[in-house]
Amino acid sequence: MKKLTLSVLLLLTCFALRAQVGLRVGGHLGFNNVFIHNQNSYGYSEMDYENKFGLMGGVDVAYNFDGMSGVQTEINYVKLGQDYFDRNRDFSADSDNNPKVDTYRQIDLSYVQIPIFYRFQSEKRKKTVAVFHALVGPTFGFLISADMAYQADVESNGELVDIPLVIIEGAVPDFVATDAEEEPKDFFRGFDMGMQFAFGADIYANKQVYFTPQLRMFYGFTDINSQPTRDLYTDYAFSRNAFVGFTVGVHYYVKQ
Repeated sequence: MKKLTLSVLLLLTCFALRAQVGLRVGGHLGFNNVFIHNQNSYGYSEMDYENKFGLMGGVDVAYNFDGMSGVQTEINYVKLGQDYFDRNRDFSADSDNNPKVDTYRQIDLSYVQIPIFYRFQSEKRKKTVAVFHALVGPTFGFLISADMAYQADVESNGELVDIPLVIIEGAVPDFVATDAEEEPKDFFRGFDMGMQFAFGADIYANKQVYFTPQLRMFYGFTDINSQPTRDLYTDYAFSRNAFVGFTVGVHYYVKQ
């Protein structure tokens, strides 16, 4: 019995060492194709979606329970939002003919995001240079800044004019009822939550340092709009953050 117990303990120890159980730390930087699913136009005309890109960067800590599974958490700075373009009559200065004019809208949102992942990876053997991994888990976002701008060719002469935010604010009754002028951040909710997925590879430079190219996807579950801007519609639909992007990280495996 003692020999059997000793043999089992020895096998478990060897497996743990080979499996790379332990702590991993690192950082990553990349970019995302970002968009907002369902636009809130505050009663103005809805517009066509344009491509928009935003930077992403952060630090992460992971712990492997065994050779193939573990947990990972991160603190990330993420730029999200959406750009729009269309021809509409909302800001035409010609009240007689009321022609359609070129109109642009830009929404820029900055968040601190904290994802909590379950991590699964392929088994790393002694001479393995790269392993593949997948991450999935909830992501919690905290809005730190917001900017929103409208521009339109109001005179139909090819010159874009900035539309003051106070005009957009005038379409929201709760904002009109206050004496203070609202800031862009007042149009958006301070908390966001969704699900994030990541797929990538750990490419080892040596036994402890490795590089991580990774494809990421995020889709929000919560409405990003503030309560006053939601009360304008009887058939209101949530506006949700989303992105698809690519990051590259550098990590260090801390041996136990």
